Amino acid sequence: MKVVCPVCNRLFEAECTPYTTDHSNIKYYFDTEICMLAFLREPDRFTFKCKKNED
Repeated sequence: MKVVCPVCNRLFEAECTPYTTDHSNIKYYFDTEICMLAFLREPDRFTFKCKKNED
């Protein structure tokens, strides 16, 4: 399965990387250890938060 690294925006095969983590019940894949470490330091910088539409 193709995924995009949330840190560097690079497209790669998820099966080819050992670098993964779970954050807010979502599994994230990283193409390098450097990207994973950057994410772990500041996960909110690399995740998009949707606001609930309150009508």
